[in-house]
Amino acid sequence: QLVSFAQSHGYAVFYITGRPESQTAATIKDLTSAGYAAPQAGHLFLKPATAPSYLHCANPSACTTIEYKSGTRKHISSEGYSIVADFGDQYSDLLGGDAGHQVKLPNPMYYIP
Repeated sequence: QLVSFAQSHGYAVFYITGRPESQTAATIKDLTSAGYAAPQAGHLFLKPATAPSYLHCANPSACTTIEYKSGTRKHISSEGYSIVADFGDQYSDLLGGDAGHQVKLPNPMYYIP
């Protein structure tokens, strides 16, 4: 409901996941099966095998999750978007900057220390 509310009030919604790009179709299926609208073109980011040029990671061949997600948020901001809120069930979803208001969601089934 929050995503639908945000979209209906003119907010762009982006999805950033640590899933590999090979799971794009499955990720879209999971989102739509859960009741979300399919992400707009360019608004779904899955972790690529090699870092895109906008990411600057300590080890370019293997960005950490925090480097990948915060760098992707920074990239989104560089395209003129202001990130007003960031929601995630892992602290790696929220750390590293460019996150706006941060909301840590509980997830007792899955935790990355």
